[in-house]
Amino acid sequence: MPATRERSLTERDFERLIRATYRIDDDEKALEARALVLVGGRLGLRPGEFTHLSSSWIDWQRQMIRIPLHHQCTKGRDGSLCGYCRQVIEQQVRSSDRSFAELEREYWQPKTTAGARAVPFHFSPRVHVALEFLDERHGGWPYSFSTVQRRLNTTLDHAPRLPADATSPHGLRATAASYHASRGLDMPALRAMFGWKDLETAQQYLNVDGAMTRRALSNIH
Repeated sequence: MPATRERSLTERDFERLIRATYRIDDDEKALEARALVLVGGRLGLRPGEFTHLSSSWIDWQRQMIRIPLHHQCTKGRDGSLCGYCRQVIEQQVRSSDRSFAELEREYWQPKTTAGARAVPFHFSPRVHVALEFLDERHGGWPYSFSTVQRRLNTTLDHAPRLPADATSPHGLRATAASYHASRGLDMPALRAMFGWKDLETAQQYLNVDGAMTRRALSNIH
């Protein structure tokens, strides 16, 4: 967790990252990169969740992404499991008595049962438009996790004020958590939105950079 927190972006740097997507020459890749940055940095989806994002998850009427307990992964070669899912399964095989074939039938699934949740996006028109693009053009995110990383790396290459390792897919999630915590999203709501099992993780974001203290002082003075 500390390494991820260190790659959380400030609001100014997040806007710089958004602006960098407009410098990408390929329009399609630019739109995909922008969707990645916005969904990751404002909704806080885990990399595996974003990689498997499907149109069937998007509730347009209530403006929520509903992350399921199970979604069949077909993002690998010839419709097989993607590399991300294979890596997760291989880790589980080493620490359990279950076989790869047995676990394969369960993927994709969120990191924990708490990961199956509803993530609202009504608060951000930019995120809404980004999701519309993914839905209408691709039916969700169409590529594997490796492309998620490539799109983010390309964006960072076009952000001259940010170092090449300024953030990561997990760092975008931390960026979203810091953003919402600094605006007063309380612990139960923060925990529910980000799908954390325990309160300790949520607690780490509740006073990021003194933002909550500053807001509390403004309210009483």
